[in-house]
Amino acid sequence: MGKNSKILLIFTVVTAAVSVLFRVFQLLVAVDYSEMGFFSPDAGFLASQGLYIIFAAGAVALTAGAVLDKRKGSSSFSVMPQAFDPKQTAVMGGAFLIGACLRLYDLVFNFGGFSVDFFGEVIIFAVFTAIGFILLAHKGLKPATGYLQLVISISYTVKAASLFMQDTIIVRVSDELILLLSYVASVLFFLALGRFISSNESKSSRFKLIVFAGASTILSLCASLPGHIALIIDSNYMKGHMEMHPISQLGTAIVAAAVLAVMYRKKNYIEKNGEPDEKNENSENVRVPE
Repeated sequence: MGKNSKILLIFTVVTAAVSVLFRVFQLLVAVDYSEMGFFSPDAGFLASQGLYIIFAAGAVALTAGAVLDKRKGSSSFSVMPQAFDPKQTAVMGGAFLIGACLRLYDLVFNFGGFSVDFFGEVIIFAVFTAIGFILLAHKGLKPATGYLQLVISISYTVKAASLFMQDTIIVRVSDELILLLSYVASVLFFLALGRFISSNESKSSRFKLIVFAGASTILSLCASLPGHIALIIDSNYMKGHMEMHPISQLGTAIVAAAVLAVMYRKKNYIEKNGEPDEKNENSENVRVPE
């Protein structure tokens, strides 16, 4: 069996690392919190707009990577949920539970009162917890957890709408715009993940799952992690400006990264344990017809 192609996985890791580092630089140098979080006029074009250029380049790279991975026969485009082994299922279940714990932290410590955003977060926390325990309790992916992804997508849509409606200058405030982009990517990712797990995929949904898993990883990391890194570096400057850097989005990045990791590892598992038609009587479900 040929070597498993992991081009998109490489692009995701590189783009995420560059984006997080650049965002930390922006928060400490280019963002002026004394002026509502706008970019400082002295920052220059690259310092203020460079991250959006990285995002655009990353979108092109993820799309190209997905195309190349599919052409090179990456198992991520052929493996079906029925073929996931217990370790892979446990990785995904653990990722959902970690995400649930991070959301619980936000709910307890970072919400000042009840709001649409709060209730959306409560629903996502509850569904993350349920999915995590269901996956850890079984040795394979269950279609029911696929349908639960729709609830997550709806909740993220409500959170995105709430964020957009509360600020008419959102496109000028990078904290809010990046968080909104991460919500949109999360909606599309969980919709595609739901179709995958429930075996209701269309011709293009696998491609969307791979691309938006990478996009959700990158954008969710940038919406959360840089703020906390910047807080460690300069707590006096960042203190009181962490509302738009919710640690809960780090949980979504962990889930998306875990999905990518297990999907790109599947062919290695098959190579080690034998071809599906030798080991699995339901091998017709392991591969998607070309």
